[in-house]
This record gives sequence, structure tokens and C-alpha cells, in this order.
Amino acid sequence: MQNMSFHYGVHDLEIVSKFVYLGAVFSAGGSFSEAQCTLARQSLKALFKINKYLHKITYIDIRHYELFDKLVLPILNYGCEVWGCHPGKAVERLHVQFCKQLLGVKKNPQNEFVYGELGRMPLRNTRYYALVNF
Repeated sequence: MQNMSFHYGVHDLEIVSKFVYLGAVFSAGGSFSEAQCTLARQSLKALFKINKYLHKITYIDIRHYELFDKLVLPILNYGCEVWGCHPGKAVERLHVQFCKQLLGVKKNPQNEFVYGELGRMPLRNTRYYALVNF
């Protein structure tokens, strides 16, 4: 198994444990958890940028949630047509983290209460919708 080699035309193909194609990470085991962690890290950069600008505003309203939908959510759901059936714990964690920060509560309240207060639903519902449309 160690000496396996693959060729494409005259080129030797390298065997790798994960492969990035169009921003999506594909692992050798077929799990999408690495892809979701990568998307969560990338969207965290956008979230820090939002927080940088929101820090200058003294009053943060629930309407600022639209910034999350426009700037961070497309990054979090990138390629969800491929990995949408996976639970996406890293993606959901980042979403709930922002919701709790927006409400100004600690990390203890249950996620369902936070979603209910904001009138939101978990992101997996959005992913399932995109998956079915695809």
C-alpha cells in the first residue's frame, strides 16, 4: 500500500490526506468535518471584521443580524449542496455564538431559547433547503 503510484498522462499524482478544490476541503476518509471546520475558521475572520465595526456603535440592535446573513452566512454555507446532510457542529457553533453575543447573554442559555428570542432557526434548515433545491 505504501508503494502505490498513480499516473495521469505523463504526470505522477501525489497521494494526499486532504484536498482543497474551489475552497471546499475533501478528506481521504470522506468526512466533511474538516471542510466545515475550515469554513468556520474562514467565516470567523468575517465575524471579527463585523465586530470591529460594531464595536464603534454604542447600541447594537437585533437588526444588525442582517450583517451576519449578508457577510458571514454565505461563507458558512459554501458548498452546502455537497455536505448539507452532515450535522455541521462547527458551523452551528459559530452561528449560536454570534446570536448569544448579539443578545448579550452568557454561554449558558439553551440554544433553542436564543433562536426563539431572535426568531431564527438552526442553519441546518437552510442547508437542507439548499440541498433539496440543488
